[in-house]
Order: sequence, then structure tokens, then C-alpha cells
Amino acid sequence: MHLAVPAQWWSARLGPAYWYFEDADGPAFEFKWRHDAGREGMDAAFRALTPKGRARAVERLPEAWLDALADFELMPLSWKLDGRTGLGAALFCPECGLAAVFQGYGGADGLGAGRIATLATVLASLRHHEPGPPAFQLFGLSFTPPPGFALASFDFVPGRFALSFVAGRRRLDMLRLAPADVLLSREPLAAIAASSFGFDPAAASSLTEVAGLPAVWLAERQEPGGLHGLMRILGRPGRLAVMRHAGPINKLLGMAASGRKPVDPDWLAEVAASCVSL
Repeated sequence: MHLAVPAQWWSARLGPAYWYFEDADGPAFEFKWRHDAGREGMDAAFRALTPKGRARAVERLPEAWLDALADFELMPLSWKLDGRTGLGAALFCPECGLAAVFQGYGGADGLGAGRIATLATVLASLRHHEPGPPAFQLFGLSFTPPPGFALASFDFVPGRFALSFVAGRRRLDMLRLAPADVLLSREPLAAIAASSFGFDPAAASSLTEVAGLPAVWLAERQEPGGLHGLMRILGRPGRLAVMRHAGPINKLLGMAASGRKPVDPDWLAEVAASCVSL
């Protein structure tokens, strides 16, 4: 799935097959989808996203929205609740079977002309037949997860931005911290990485460079056999993390991986290097 949104919006919630954006006025846009769900999935989506079942069908969406959604069958919907309104549709793609639902948010008087025009541009950017893994471009960073890894959770607070991905029992966590100069004035990079990724403060660490940036590595239960192997079998995964100091953009960029087998450091270095500043 690909979607471009205005710079004034921020990602309030991201999750598996779910996007929710806000702006300075509050909720702005919500989109949820399911692959291979069929027309029944469109009907279920219509019921699921509407607050307390108070949605009603509407005859027609704005023309600019319909132009952007020409490839979909759709069921328009609207609702009004507690001083807010929503306008959107449940969608079905007959080519690939994807079912989805979206809604734009407005105030008590509905969606204004500006919001309708903005949503027309957003909907026109929607792509869902493009091959390859998704590329995330958020908060000044671009990152494409390795094949097979799907977004599991998202977290943002001022100064800290994190995306977590899973592939079976493997996990990959991407982390951005800022401002780097303030954080590094308080404690060294290794200590920041350990506390940020939940490593034992005594975890083995080493300093190096990754993609031309100063970096620190942390490892837990990485030995191929012995006690570390037994601990992994008993459910305590091997973990490897790297945190880079990106001085030119004054940020710390971290990547941590875990799984039932030792994490390949060359693989993790390559994954970490693919997280770049826009």
C-alpha cells in the first residue's frame, strides 16, 4: 500500500493494515484494509469502522474522490457523533480482492471544502498493486523493511520515534532519538542504546562505524551453542542491536533484531544502513 499525506498531518496510529492521521484540529483521516477479503469484507468494513454503528449510507461522494477511486466498487458512508462528522466509503477492488474502508473527519458542520480537496489529493495517491515491500517515510526518515517483515507497532512521542516489524518469531525494531547532542551530553552512546532497546546495562558492546557513522553494537545470547543456545531454545531470543550517531542531522538511529537463532551482524548492518534521512 502507498499513500502520500500532507506535511501538516502526523501519524497518530499505525498498525498492521491500519493508518490514522491527525492535524492541528484533531482527527483527519483513517484507512483500514484487508487483502483477499472479497465483497463480504467490504460489507464487514462498513460496519466495523463506524462509531457505535451510527453510520448511514449516502448517495454519493464528492466527484474528486470518485475520480480517485475509479478502480474500486464502493459503499459511501457518513456519520455524526459528539460534535464530529465523518465521510468516507467501504471499498472493494475486483482485480485483487482487497477490501478497505476510509473516512475523512470534519467538525459539527461536516467536512469543509478545504478538507474535501485535501482528501481528494490523498486518495489520488493511493496505490495497492505495486510490487515489493512497503517504504516508510515518516518524521524525516525513509526505511524499507527486509522482505517478509510486516509492521507490528508504531510509537511516537517528542524526541522518540519507533517502528516495530515481525516475521514469524523474528522481530526488528527501528528507533530514532533526538536531539542527539543533548542525549550524548548526559550519557555515552552505548548506555543510550542499552536503555532504549531494553538490554542489560552489562551487555557486551563494541564501537565501530556503520554506513560511515559512528556506531555502537550490543549483543545478548548471540553465541551459536552452549548456554546461549539453550536459553534461546527455552524462549529467550538472541538479540543484536546497533545505534548510529548521525551528527549532520543531530539524531541517533537504532536498529535491533531478535530471534531463535543468532542475528547475522552483516545483515543487521545492511538493514540499519537502509534507514536514511530524507
